[in-house]
Amino acid sequence: MGRYISVTGTPLATYREANANIAAAANDRIVCTTGGFTITLPASPVVNDPVQVVDATDVFGANNVTVARNGEKIQNLEEDLVLNVNNTAVTLVYTGDTYGWLIIR
Repeated sequence: MGRYISVTGTPLATYREANANIAAAANDRIVCTTGGFTITLPASPVVNDPVQVVDATDVFGANNVTVARNGEKIQNLEEDLVLNVNNTAVTLVYTGDTYGWLIIR
């Protein structure tokens, strides 16, 4: 995984460890060390805002993590995203009101 670099050379990605409910912000890389909790996407996203969620400890299969859409669509659906595959790393990018958050990998 690379880092996001701005035109000024400063890193934009913010690594955050999570093992309980958490509110994501744009440019977050949330490294999950347990499962069974909810990550809430930003309330007022801007087009091209990314959020990445990583299963660091092989737990999503037994202890799903829910990505709450916070009023926006995910993959053009008005549904939360449930991560239930071990060792998953998902990057979501906000594309606007039409499709909402899209999974890009």
